Amino acid sequence: MPLAGCRDADRGQWQVDFIEPRLVRTGEGLDFIAGVDLEPSPAMLDALDRGVALTFLVALRASSGKVWLPGLDERRRHRFEISYLPLSQHFQLVDFHNDTRVTFPRLSMLTEALRAPRAWSIPLEPGDEVSRVRARIQLDRTRLPSPMRLPTWFEEQWRLGSGWQTLVPPEATESDR
Repeated sequence: MPLAGCRDADRGQWQVDFIEPRLVRTGEGLDFIAGVDLEPSPAMLDALDRGVALTFLVALRASSGKVWLPGLDERRRHRFEISYLPLSQHFQLVDFHNDTRVTFPRLSMLTEALRAPRAWSIPLEPGDEVSRVRARIQLDRTRLPSPMRLPTWFEEQWRLGSGWQTLVPPEATESDR
C-alpha cells in the first residue's frame, strides 16, 4: 500500500497547525484546547508505510508578567504519535497525555479525528498568575529511528511545525482563586 503516491511532492502543501486554539481555566490550572490540522509530507507518508511512527510535540509555555522571559515560564510538553499497523492495515493514534490508543482504517480518518478539539493541560500552583500562554506543534524528529534523524534536519519535507501562537488566558473568577 504505497502512501507516498497519494500527494504531489512538488506542491509542498504539508503542514501541521492548531485549529481554533483557546484557553480555559480549570481547578488545576489552564487547559489549552485546540484541534490539529495535519497534512503529512510525501516523505512522512513513505516513512509511515515503512513502519516508522511519527511523533508530534505540543509545546506550551505559560508566563507571568508583562515581558516573556524564557527561563521564567512554566513549560509543558505533550506528545502524540501516529503509526501504520501493516498486519491490520490500520492507522493508530496514540495520545500520551491522555494515555489513549485509537485505530482508524484510513489515514484520512485519523487526520479528521485530530481536527476535533482536545485539551492539553498546564498545571498551576494555587495563586499563580499567568499573563500569556505560548503554544506550538511540531514533528518531533528526535523520536525518529537513529539512521533517519540526521537527514531529516536537511530535508524540507521533515520540517513540519507551526509558529508560536500567543494566547491570553481568560480572567480568573473567585472560584478559580
